[in-house]
Amino acid sequence: MKWNTLAGATLILLAVLIQPGVSLGATPAKPATVRVQLQDLPLLDQDGRQLRFKSDVIGDRLVAITFTYTTCTTICPILDSIFVKLQDKLPGRLGKDIFLVTVSIDPVNDIPPRLKSYAGKLKAKPGWSFMTGNKVNVDKVLVGLDMFSADILNHTPSILVGDGKSGVWRRFYGFPSADKLLAALNELSSARSR
Repeated sequence: MKWNTLAGATLILLAVLIQPGVSLGATPAKPATVRVQLQDLPLLDQDGRQLRFKSDVIGDRLVAITFTYTTCTTICPILDSIFVKLQDKLPGRLGKDIFLVTVSIDPVNDIPPRLKSYAGKLKAKPGWSFMTGNKVNVDKVLVGLDMFSADILNHTPSILVGDGKSGVWRRFYGFPSADKLLAALNELSSARSR
């Protein structure tokens, strides 16, 4: 059983990596600027606090958002490791002017205690929120971010970087480096002072 899981995960990872422009170290030259519809629906964070996605989680903040689930063994650990590296590049900024958000695409199973444990395994620091909640609300949030997938096993590796204040959002497909994400966040931050 374990061999089949490992073999399947390896095949999926290889299939993702041979896509044009996708590798662990490279991403397409420019992220796509996208329109998102932030839903102001109540979700739950890893501490069980009810927060409205648009007004409480995003607000006027500079944010990077990833989409994973705790039992994923294929692309999610890679996306999570990118966020771990990104948080380490934000000393003094994480939770102050830049926020990280992970939205579970499996809200039925990823209840707050499970997300809290998962955040602990990743050594997530304050300023990195893990969101779940009522499946209907989570699905609506995912639809608004163009990240809904009826089959969570086949979700697209994608990270959104945006400015809740200006409404400018960029989507990185695949596995962008933490440095690329940080550069995009810094660019959005600089645009605020112009």
